[in-house]
Amino acid sequence: MPNRQGPFVEPRPVPGADRSFSSITISVDPPAVAPPSADARTTALLRQARDHGVTTFDVADARFPARAERLIATAFPSQDPELAVIVGRSVESLARERTPRGDPMPAETLGAALEESLEQSRRRLAPADIAVVEWRPDSDGSSGDASASMEPLLAGSGLKGLQWAAYLSSPPTALPRSGRAPILFTGELSLLDREVVPLFDDANGATEVGLIVRNPFADGRLDGSRFAATGMLAGPRAGPVELRRFQTEFDSVLALGFLTKDRRRTLAQAALRFVLGFPWVVTSVIPLPTPERFEEILSFGASPPLSEDELAKLGLVK
Repeated sequence: MPNRQGPFVEPRPVPGADRSFSSITISVDPPAVAPPSADARTTALLRQARDHGVTTFDVADARFPARAERLIATAFPSQDPELAVIVGRSVESLARERTPRGDPMPAETLGAALEESLEQSRRRLAPADIAVVEWRPDSDGSSGDASASMEPLLAGSGLKGLQWAAYLSSPPTALPRSGRAPILFTGELSLLDREVVPLFDDANGATEVGLIVRNPFADGRLDGSRFAATGMLAGPRAGPVELRRFQTEFDSVLALGFLTKDRRRTLAQAALRFVLGFPWVVTSVIPLPTPERFEEILSFGASPPLSEDELAKLGLVK
């Protein structure tokens, strides 16, 4: 068992499954090529995250998911029944695996392609296993209805019983529903982007649904990484920061200053407290924290939850 000292990441139940996810999911996104020392640092941080209670890892957003899967397997070479991995697939990604040009596939071969693709991921991840398949729409939106795409595929013997999540590329007016319930979704939610909140509040009145949250730090604006990246302009040809645009972008962040005014929590911790305050949120996917911010981010549970007054200022108290 991991060495859990001090505040650690709590588990949360997964709708439709007899298992839990950690409230924080670490996104594993290595570059295409890295020196062994960099990979060793990454695997060491993944193990450290596990010691903090993180059991769920995500490769659906990875630029090179096969490398991400191998790093997870390297970090966790022993059987760990609590470990869960979220992978991503789409019709386009399956086509690219079959042919270099990503030629269209006949509908009757799609199920076989998905089963073969997931088996390759399982081999790379072993002994860890796939917990959820995130099904994403194609770039032209032609397969945007995940329920229509996935239900026939999961009827296959090799895929039966596998959980999947429908990716919400943009908040719909109502959640797509399938013949199965409950159902998982993935989509963006943050202090700066709350469009999905009424959808899930309303849906849970009738049927249990769950959201895997992506982008809780709003493209780095809520954990400061966007600001840090702006300050590191590359090379002498890089132009000056356009201060007016910079100020416009961060005005909404400055308006959240009341969440940190007593210095009891950082804005990154408040961002996690916010998204995980909704009962229908299953887990929140975040980038692997840097070593210097590891304790701050993964010990967010030691910070105070948002108060009624703070929620009222956010417009979330009815």
